[in-house]
Amino acid sequence: MMLAVLFALYMAEYMICLICMDTAAYKLPNSGGVLHYLKMPAYAAGMLLFPLSQKLWPDNKIRRLLLLASNIVFIAGMVCLTGVIFEPGYAVYIISCVITLLSLGLLGGAVYYYFAMGFAGNPYIGRMSGIGGAAAFLIQILVQNMINADVLIIALMIAGFVFIASVTMSSNKRFEWMFDEPLEYAKDGDSSLPGMGMIAAGITGMILLYMICGLTDSIIVSMNFAGDMMIYTWPRLLGVAGYLAGGILSDLFPKKWLMLSALCMTVMCIPLPFMLREGYTITAMCIYYVIVVSQIEFLNVFFWDLAPRTSHPQLVACMSRVLSCMCVVILPLFTDASVVTDLFIEAVIVVLVLLCIVISGKLTPSVPESLQSVSEQERSFEAFAAFHGLTPRETDFLKVLIESDDDVSAIASDMNISTRTVYRHINSIYEKTGTETRYALMRYYYRFK
Repeated sequence: MMLAVLFALYMAEYMICLICMDTAAYKLPNSGGVLHYLKMPAYAAGMLLFPLSQKLWPDNKIRRLLLLASNIVFIAGMVCLTGVIFEPGYAVYIISCVITLLSLGLLGGAVYYYFAMGFAGNPYIGRMSGIGGAAAFLIQILVQNMINADVLIIALMIAGFVFIASVTMSSNKRFEWMFDEPLEYAKDGDSSLPGMGMIAAGITGMILLYMICGLTDSIIVSMNFAGDMMIYTWPRLLGVAGYLAGGILSDLFPKKWLMLSALCMTVMCIPLPFMLREGYTITAMCIYYVIVVSQIEFLNVFFWDLAPRTSHPQLVACMSRVLSCMCVVILPLFTDASVVTDLFIEAVIVVLVLLCIVISGKLTPSVPESLQSVSEQERSFEAFAAFHGLTPRETDFLKVLIESDDDVSAIASDMNISTRTVYRHINSIYEKTGTETRYALMRYYYRFK
């Protein structure tokens, strides 16, 4: 629940930040549209700063201080952009935007990583992130439409800072797993990780689907800056339905069907450019918000499910936002294309996505040679662990679960870790072995042995 609240607060801050920047960009008619798209690379760069910082500064105290510092810089940037203290000039506005987006991106990288690792193997990851995202939309719309909106925006930023500070500076074991011991992953990736061909096909398919939504987005943004429509009005409420629909569908089917679910949802976005050009703007915007937000949710869940099983989870967890930001920068090139051209491009994308689904369905995860003859080896803990793709740390927990009667609190005390971390390792073992209880795990182990 704490992670869902964290995600909701962060996404509300993210949306409000971008809206404030766009609102300020309206005053710059000659460059406002360009600045809208330049925000995306800056935010993506900030996202990539998080895995880079994890690599450069392994000390947890430095990591905690970095998150606090990033939050403070973000709040300072927002104070400048909203003009609460003074009205920024053009140069100050540009510098503030870049600094604010870099700090916001770094915080986003952290939130996405903690969410992916905190819900590793959890069958409700889509629904929890969907609820968090829906709450973020409601918070953003409520704050934006209040009389003292600027004051409320800063209050929301401070509330986010207090929440982050309470987590990062906590000295007890409740939040230890976020910094000290995430779910351990294999050096070369978990053995349950799909083959590289399947991963590449999946990523390609998901990004292609997002590009269909991006074509509509580029047209809407262009019309917005031309004064033909306003994108931050009541149709944004449909984003709540988009997050909830995407979250439910992400969990409803096995993850291998996630791309097919995303395809079925995104196909409804194909006629939207035609509707926008024909004047059906309100209807198109309502459909657009449901589809594009659900597609963002599909993209997030895809990478969050992948991240804990890779050797670079900090990087993989944030790639949904990084890649979608890059798509947003490229797609404005097609804004002036004809309806026929749009339909042709979207039809080609759909065919390519179907091809990706077919390819990923035929490819199977690679099996290490050491596991191919496991039935001929001694049925030891190591062989059992290797057969089920357990990491070395999970093998340690397996031994404790099989050989002792210690409860979770006792195991946490003996290993000097939090009970939350113990539960996450145990749940990961249950998922990989196909069991649901400790007793079932013991029975299965002794039958296997």
